[in-house]
Amino acid sequence: MRCVAGLLMILALGSCSGPTEREREAQREREQRDSHSAAFKAGEAAHEIAKQAAKAAAIAERKLEESARKADEGWKQKAKEDREKARQ
Repeated sequence: MRCVAGLLMILALGSCSGPTEREREAQREREQRDSHSAAFKAGEAAHEIAKQAAKAAAIAERKLEESARKADEGWKQKAKEDREKARQ
C-alpha cells in the first residue's frame, strides 16, 4: 500500500510542468522593472557596503591579532627580565 501511494506521489509530481514561456517572459519583465527601482538600487548599495565592511573587519581582526601577539611577547619578555633581575 505504501509503495502504491509513493508511486502515485512520484507520478503526480513528475507530471507537473514548469512555467510556460509566457510566464517566464512575464517574470523577466518584472525582474527588469524591479532592477530599475530605487529600492532595488538601495539594496545593491547596501550589499556592497556590507561586503566592504566585512573586508575591513577581517583586516582589523588580523591587525588586532598581530598586536595581541606582540603584546604577549612583550609581556613574556618583561617577565623574563624581571625574573633574571630577581636572581641577581
